[in-house]
Amino acid sequence: MSGLHPASTGVYANGHDWLANERFDDILLLPEYFQQHGYTTLGGGKIYHANQGNDFNPKGLMSPRGWEDFFPSFEEQLPVPSMPDIKPNRGEGNFNWGGTGKPLEDMGDHKVVNWAIDQLETPQDKPLFLAVGIYRPHMPWFVPDEFYDHYEDVKITPATNPVGWQKNIPESLANRWDRHQDYVGKPGPSRGYAACVTYADFELGRLLRGLAASPLAENTIVVIWSDHGWHLGEKDHFSKFTLWEESTRVPLLILKPGAKKQEVDTAVSLLDVYPTLLALAGLPANAANDGQNLLPIIEAETDLNRAILTSDNEHYHAVRDGRYRYLKSDKAEALFDHFNDPREFHNIADHPGSTAIIKRLSKALPSIPVPSMLQRSKPDEL
Repeated sequence: MSGLHPASTGVYANGHDWLANERFDDILLLPEYFQQHGYTTLGGGKIYHANQGNDFNPKGLMSPRGWEDFFPSFEEQLPVPSMPDIKPNRGEGNFNWGGTGKPLEDMGDHKVVNWAIDQLETPQDKPLFLAVGIYRPHMPWFVPDEFYDHYEDVKITPATNPVGWQKNIPESLANRWDRHQDYVGKPGPSRGYAACVTYADFELGRLLRGLAASPLAENTIVVIWSDHGWHLGEKDHFSKFTLWEESTRVPLLILKPGAKKQEVDTAVSLLDVYPTLLALAGLPANAANDGQNLLPIIEAETDLNRAILTSDNEHYHAVRDGRYRYLKSDKAEALFDHFNDPREFHNIADHPGSTAIIKRLSKALPSIPVPSMLQRSKPDEL
């Protein structure tokens, strides 16, 4: 939403209050930019960090800047969640799943999509910028019973890991979280996650059908993405918070009326969404953006050498191009070749021939990353 990389701001984690960041007053958030260029700007649901878990925090780290209206309100970024009356106790935090035992209409995401469809059907006297945040499959993985029950008889093969997979990976890079290891090899979490993804797809489909039936159908650009990936037992881990492929790879779809369908294999970043939306809308570029307009990249041949930076903090980064992932901390490094090792188990950083690859990928590392902000005094349950 800011168009800035964490290494440019020091906002690396949920515990960092980006609203208090020293650069906050000097940037134009994505809705602000569209608002300043004549758009009606409406938002609803999980656009910024907020939590629907054990300690319901409906506002989260939301900024009202740039929005003419927000659903459910500027004080509540998330509608009241639908949860089962009695939740299973599966351990830490929001690591939980199952059916809600409640009607579909009680789901917060359902209310957000209903609101969004209403906005699409409402006549507009200015061009519309509409942001719709679907919370699921964020934890906890509770969905209406029909979505959870759909997977009751579906055979799910949980992720497994080779014995000793950490042996040639520096310990500080391999074992940073290891959350919920007791569930590695068990299908329960995958069933809960799959049910949530199916539910999110259902709500996304409703939204797209609502757009197709609206007066805006032939003149609307749609961008669909997720903010992060997820481990379901890979690397003995159930969560995000890593720089492995499972956490950092996300879907990104750009739909433009009349455009031909094509798939892009060049590595891209979510930072590229902001400048790409400006280009698609015919607006002037924002020079402060850290990302790049993807339109030339979409039209060009695949560039396996385009390298994308993802940062855990100022001391630990990952660089991914079309073939390699390079992990670099202050004390260790690792390199993985996706052509031969798509699951990233075999570190080749010390292999002959890797020196030149690491040198090239290292050019994407920040030269002077901004240090992490201080943690908020009471961070949300993650």
